[in-house]
Amino acid sequence: MDRSVIKFEKLLSIHFTHPEYSFSGASGGILTNFLRIQPDLPTKKLFKKHDIHYRLGQDTLLLFVRIRLDRDAPYFRLPNVLTSRFLFDLQKEVLNQTDIPDTHGAENLYRIRINLRASANSMDLSSATLGPIESREPEMIFHQVDPPYWETVQVNIKGTFGVIDLVTEGSSNHRLYTDVSNQNLYYTHANGNEHEHLFTIHLNT
Repeated sequence: MDRSVIKFEKLLSIHFTHPEYSFSGASGGILTNFLRIQPDLPTKKLFKKHDIHYRLGQDTLLLFVRIRLDRDAPYFRLPNVLTSRFLFDLQKEVLNQTDIPDTHGAENLYRIRINLRASANSMDLSSATLGPIESREPEMIFHQVDPPYWETVQVNIKGTFGVIDLVTEGSSNHRLYTDVSNQNLYYTHANGNEHEHLFTIHLNT
């Protein structure tokens, strides 16, 4: 009988903490029950193309990727400029215990920016940007005139607590790879870093 082997490894992880749930990580990811996280459409397309998957558990957003069988490198080479976006919400149990300004809401959302070529490894809400965030998915509006036509319109994101943007900017070391040219992954079992997190988001101000 023929057998095929497909291997996946951790690409990165982002950990969430909250001062009112300081025991959560040790007790089994209580915060996980109060977070909702979804990639936007361009991110979904990117993940499908490169066989990247995500999972929320143990207060951690985990991304894992299909890798080659001969070494810890992506099976489908990742873009040099890797950009992805996650929309995230806090359910009321956590939201009621989070000090957020009155200006938050509608189109004024938190944006947490994680640069894969920067050394920052954590951020709280006071360090995040608060304001309008343009969606990466423009809307199509149909105009019923003579002649009728469709118009592409840029819109702002609304109806969520905030976004997490993963970007690749600058010339510092790429924090996903031990070897950028060959894309050998850093957060792998082979490199002994599988329990480390790329970034920690503190859900407090």
